[in-house]
Amino acid sequence: MSACPCGSKSDFMKCCKPFITGKAYPKTAEQLMRSRYTAYTRANVNYIADTMTGKAAEGFNKVDAKQWALAAKWLGLKVIRSEAGGENDETGLVEFIATYKLNAKRETISETSIFQKMAGKWLYVGGE
Repeated sequence: MSACPCGSKSDFMKCCKPFITGKAYPKTAEQLMRSRYTAYTRANVNYIADTMTGKAAEGFNKVDAKQWALAAKWLGLKVIRSEAGGENDETGLVEFIATYKLNAKRETISETSIFQKMAGKWLYVGGE
């Protein structure tokens, strides 16, 4: 068993891999957020780009994102809270802290992400 980087304590093959490979779609906003984090740990920027919309997508640069993701040593993800974002919701919010090392310095990303379901699929629309 290979633990999923998303921190779910599940096996990667059963957790985020089906989403990242396009074999399944996240049913909740939190599943999408966790799979996006996992995609960053794998430098899979195509998945990141495919799961965002609006202003978040407009400013996304695949080349820069890939370089950053490859340079970072991903240390972990902690979900602080999820609001809405369930299978029957249209919007959701997930607050998280992602920790990584870059140039031997420990860094964190703390964000409250906003997700929207469009055509039956969850997408990242932005965060604070």
